Amino acid sequence: MTLSKNKIRKEVLARRDAIHQDSHLTHSIDLLMSVSSLPEWKNAKSVLLYLGIKTEFDPQPLVEAAISMEKTVGLPRMLRKENRLEIRQVQSLDRDLISGVWGLREPDPSSCPEMDLSSLDLILVPGVAFDLQGHRMGYGAGLYDRLLSNEKLTAVRVAALFNEQCIPEVPCEPHDLPVDILVLPNQIIRIHS
Repeated sequence: MTLSKNKIRKEVLARRDAIHQDSHLTHSIDLLMSVSSLPEWKNAKSVLLYLGIKTEFDPQPLVEAAISMEKTVGLPRMLRKENRLEIRQVQSLDRDLISGVWGLREPDPSSCPEMDLSSLDLILVPGVAFDLQGHRMGYGAGLYDRLLSNEKLTAVRVAALFNEQCIPEVPCEPHDLPVDILVLPNQIIRIHS
């Protein structure tokens, strides 16, 4: 399974990387508009978001919008030695972020308090590939798999992705939790109510 996951990951990343810059921008705007139109987004008081890397969809405008809407906004911070994510509250992207593991922007633990996972209403989940059943494949470290399986977590799980990231079937195991809503540039698919 690991070999096939690595092969799928490599193929999907190559497809995502090949998206023309104009299409990437247009589809990113579509994704931002679709996520922000979800009732679950509008009603959420506390959200966990992320900042995109490379050619991934970048939800930074959603982070900024959530802060301006006075939602409680969490961003992940990687604890490399523990191989897990902790969620820290941010109030300003300008003041609250530092360069973390692999140079990724993440919350400064000296000024951003850790959040209780049970307080989250919505999680925007990153990933490399997804299928129409909501199963996801990440970058291979298992960080979000561990986070999403936390028993304190009851938030609705949303994934925003480009069409090139949607595949017929993601190899998964019984403990893998699917997302509840897939948001594609021209379609919203509700997997679980």
